[in-house]
Amino acid sequence: MAWFHSTIRLRCFAGIAIAALSGGLARAQGIAPATENATDQVAQNQAQDTKDTADLLNSLNQLVEQNKQLEKQNRELMNQIEALRKRLSAQKSGSASGVVKGAPQAPASPAGVEREAVASSGTNGAQPKESDDRISLPQASPGNPAIFGEFNPGRGFTVARGEYGELNLSGYMVARYLNQLPGTQTATDHLGRPVPVAPREDFQFHRVMLFSQGWLFDPRFLYSTFLWTVQDTNQVAVGGALYYKFGSFMNLGMGWNAYPGTMSLQGSHPYWLSYDRVMADEFFRPYFSQGIFAQGDILPRLEYRWMIGNNNSNLDVPATKLDRKLSGGVAITWLPTTGEFGPRGAFGDFEGHDELATRFNLAYTYSPEDRQSPLGTAAGNTTLRLSDSLNVFDPGAFVNGVTVEKVRYQLISAAVGIKYHGLFLQGEGYGRTLDSFVANAVLPVSVVRDYGFYLQAGYMVVPRKFEAYGATSFVFGQYGDAHEFIIGGNYYPWNSRNARLNVQVIDVDKSPVSSTFGFYVGQLTGPIISVGVTGFY
Repeated sequence: MAWFHSTIRLRCFAGIAIAALSGGLARAQGIAPATENATDQVAQNQAQDTKDTADLLNSLNQLVEQNKQLEKQNRELMNQIEALRKRLSAQKSGSASGVVKGAPQAPASPAGVEREAVASSGTNGAQPKESDDRISLPQASPGNPAIFGEFNPGRGFTVARGEYGELNLSGYMVARYLNQLPGTQTATDHLGRPVPVAPREDFQFHRVMLFSQGWLFDPRFLYSTFLWTVQDTNQVAVGGALYYKFGSFMNLGMGWNAYPGTMSLQGSHPYWLSYDRVMADEFFRPYFSQGIFAQGDILPRLEYRWMIGNNNSNLDVPATKLDRKLSGGVAITWLPTTGEFGPRGAFGDFEGHDELATRFNLAYTYSPEDRQSPLGTAAGNTTLRLSDSLNVFDPGAFVNGVTVEKVRYQLISAAVGIKYHGLFLQGEGYGRTLDSFVANAVLPVSVVRDYGFYLQAGYMVVPRKFEAYGATSFVFGQYGDAHEFIIGGNYYPWNSRNARLNVQVIDVDKSPVSSTFGFYVGQLTGPIISVGVTGFY
């Protein structure tokens, strides 16, 4: 050990200095004036000895001070080693959420599992060795299993670590080209009124997400923050959450999260077949809010997720516009064969499972929703739409002259998926109910029921390099039906999920989804071409 050898050398130097000092003193004391003429010489020798003694004492003091610094650095080193041991112990006791059983693992880093940290300069002291799977990039990120939606950080890079915490930074980016055809279209709603349809063709640096994560005071006390932007809408949101990992049976958090109502809202982002959701998933799914939530194991291979929050979508909604009625969601996931479904429960079998991996999921979401704006103004709440794409809270959505002020949203979803030797199959079905309406006049309906599903299939034509996929989704609504068919492919230039080129063509008929950031606008009929490049680190 470098500090040990340095300490030994310092002690040797100190011994030599003390011996020299003692010899000088003895020589000074042993000089006796022999004659009267030798008096001046003796005085000069004594003055020289005094100067030598002072120099030796100064050198000795410097050596003692350096030794103190080494001892201080040694204490700091031992404290960092102890903190690292605690962190590794906590990781060992937790569930291995990022390990794909039955799938070939990526090769280890050149240095094995460990790497030597660069020794710091100044008063920070030397840094210990660390065991950190972030050096395994470009492997996929297992993520934080307690983060259900898009706010789940990547592996990132550790920029600071100490006895009382850690800071890690990561990010996600999408650049895309989107062309919705034909460029000029017309449509009507369920009352025969014309609906504006505005197909787009544009390039966008579509989405940017910057994350920080780590732990404070105890490796089990975790935090994460995010900066979320959608360039298409100029939306910017900042948030985060705090978590405490009790063990594999519970990871409890408070702050921002998603209601785990569909498979795309259970931590799988951004590892989907494309970089955004299919039509039926986008139409039925719940959204993101602030609240309390938890994830853990009920039994081996049986997981739960739940959240209780403010409303269906808290993004861009100030606290003064929230009502006192809370929302909630719960999901149960069963992984009977391998006990996992890839990193983050990813879509697609990029990892190439040697054993059949299976997943079954059942979820329920409940949310009393408010218009979030006064009558006579544009609706602030835009999350709920009828199957002809009208916003439930828009004036005249159900009948001319009547505006809905409150409604209750309920969703039940069920999904099943399999992975085997690069093949991925997954289907999810939805049942949505809108009821408990409050409006400024009598509505022609008291409840609205919509149903739908999607099927997705993908295959790694060239393992870890090229994936081909197809999908379809249907919405069967009280105010019209819609469907789509999709073909697409992914190219992974660096044999990693974390960077890809995605190309796909969607043939959609009467889209019920209308959003600026997704693939669809309301009532769109025709082909949609998208090309996207994504990066995740």
